[in-house]
Amino acid sequence: AFRLLDGFDGIVINELAYTLRTSGYLERIEPGGSDEIESWAWSAAQVEVALPRKGRTIFEAIGRKASVLLKSFITVFLISSLTGFFIRVAVNGSAVLMFPMAIISQAAGQNSGRLTPQVLIRSFPWIGVHVDILRRAGRPLWPLFKSHLIFLFLQSFAYLSCNLAWRFILYHKSSPEGFEERVFSFCSVLELYNLIFVRSLSTAAVFPKLAMGCMVWLHFYIFSSLYPFFSLALATCIAVCAYIMVYCINHYEEPALHADPFNHTTPTSAHPRALYLPQLSPSWTLEAAPLWTMFYPPEPPSAYTEEAMRHISSEEYLVP
Repeated sequence: AFRLLDGFDGIVINELAYTLRTSGYLERIEPGGSDEIESWAWSAAQVEVALPRKGRTIFEAIGRKASVLLKSFITVFLISSLTGFFIRVAVNGSAVLMFPMAIISQAAGQNSGRLTPQVLIRSFPWIGVHVDILRRAGRPLWPLFKSHLIFLFLQSFAYLSCNLAWRFILYHKSSPEGFEERVFSFCSVLELYNLIFVRSLSTAAVFPKLAMGCMVWLHFYIFSSLYPFFSLALATCIAVCAYIMVYCINHYEEPALHADPFNHTTPTSAHPRALYLPQLSPSWTLEAAPLWTMFYPPEPPSAYTEEAMRHISSEEYLVP
């Protein structure tokens, strides 16, 4: 189990660092003539900060814990926000791939009727409205598709670049190879779960807070020690979050599917979530809401007047 979770590396590194209390460099070469070499480095200052030789006073200990906790919150906020930002851009931009497929399929006479340009225009209005305007004007659609794909490619490159930069800015210490990538991948899973499954009021109230708490705990533990058990801590965090995901689906989301579909607190195809934002611009009925709205806190339907929620009820009756 220690070898599976990189536990032996942590034991050796901490033993050397806290015994010698100097800067150090260590390499591990896999047996059997393998070319894989993993290395770690640390400084005397990092050893002293993690565990001072003379100890800390109670006020110094409290101050350090508070600073590490603040750094953990900021780190999780940045990773989660940028991951959510990229996923939102990717969802909006990747929808453009379906239009060429539908047009080619329709031209080849193999369209089943479920994936037609007209259906896609209604399903993805933030792209469909532009497609419809260009088709009516007899203009080519390829420049529109190319623009969306280039934008999506640049956003993907920017996201990967941020992941690489954060490895040196936020995780300014030695860690197991690929650990930061696993953390970013896990954050992507959390954001995708939040996008697809967090729909009822109960899940929206519980899951983000608990997932945030698990990620903050993970980073608090990592930042508090010189070389902690990274893989074990991440595996524990993943296991707890997986349990929370399953619990929310079984106890909150599934019962919500069987509730009154005309109740504004019941997720339906007309209003997939039971939380709402004020429509600050009439263009949001066709265009995608601006990216800054991902930081606007949603509210339950009780926060709005009956007049404000009336068009939601009208959309519910119009859905076949």
